[in-house]
Amino acid sequence: MSVPISVRFDENVNKFLTHVVKEKNTTKTDFIRQAVMEKLEDLYDIEMADKSYKKWLEDDKKTFSHKEAMKRYG
Repeated sequence: MSVPISVRFDENVNKFLTHVVKEKNTTKTDFIRQAVMEKLEDLYDIEMADKSYKKWLEDDKKTFSHKEAMKRYG
């Protein structure tokens, strides 16, 4: 179920947004929705990467160069 949300932009941002959505043949609603989803996904990915890196450090994991990995594992 969709929930309406109001966003206010200054005149310059609104003009630029209007120009971009016309060029992309989309609506302001769809453009903003997609931009918000991309940002949320990026933030989630960063959070997961930070957690994984922290766990990797805590577990004292090691890394190997490609050359060394090929020597070890063929």
